[in-house]
Amino acid sequence: MPPPPPDAQLPKVNKPLMGGFRVFNRRYLRKHFHVIARSRATGLPHDIPSTDSVVVYANHASWWDPLLAIFLAEDLFPSFGMYAPIDAEAFEKYRIFGQMGFYPVAQNSLEGAKHFLKVSRAILAQSGNSIWLTPEGRFADVRDHSEALMPGLAHLGHALGKSKVVDSESPNVWFLPLAIEYCFWEEKMPELLLHFGEPVATESEEAEALTSKELWDQKLTSNLRQAQSELAALSIARDADAFEVLLRSRSGTFFIYDWWRSLSSRLRGNQMSTEHSDKF
Repeated sequence: MPPPPPDAQLPKVNKPLMGGFRVFNRRYLRKHFHVIARSRATGLPHDIPSTDSVVVYANHASWWDPLLAIFLAEDLFPSFGMYAPIDAEAFEKYRIFGQMGFYPVAQNSLEGAKHFLKVSRAILAQSGNSIWLTPEGRFADVRDHSEALMPGLAHLGHALGKSKVVDSESPNVWFLPLAIEYCFWEEKMPELLLHFGEPVATESEEAEALTSKELWDQKLTSNLRQAQSELAALSIARDADAFEVLLRSRSGTFFIYDWWRSLSSRLRGNQMSTEHSDKF
């Protein structure tokens, strides 16, 4: 007999609130970034079936990460439920996230680790769900690969891998590493660049070979750090053709100056672009 699913209440999702926040969030991101762009050389599978579940784990580069997760979940996995752990102290500051699938986890605590595993396994036991998390556990420079990832991610992978062996009917869970960079190229607003690395699915020979938490940790960490290195090379190269634009904002310098340039161009019968270069 397969083990019963973990007894845990799923985080709340207020769908009207979530829908309204997604509209606000998209406008807010467009206001603050020149583009959000995903690399074309991506490890993201083209079609993850709705019978599977997904864990997207990313480097923790900025305050923007939770808002980016909400945007990407809607853009890339629109049919999947979106959930995310959040530090318990931060949760107290941003209580609105408690209505949008975020669940508080006390860091550096045995009880917090148990709660994370219990809730996360309950979420992923239902097909068509996704969890978005930043296992570095702190803000870290995108080039800093020195810190170990927090152990909860490897524990989760190991637990789900064992469950898949015992219960073949449980959902196949994809662990997708996501590298994130916030950088300036040639516009006044920053670029937000993304790159998905090599995934690991619990329903695979690769996952079957990960027979311990230590092996899961090594594999998941290696895949994320490799994705960060690949994105760093793409970011340094500044080749816009290597990316697919997911969201674009306006360019320009100062609105009065741009208005004057546009008017002068029209009077001369020319068209003017406010872009400073052909990057995106």
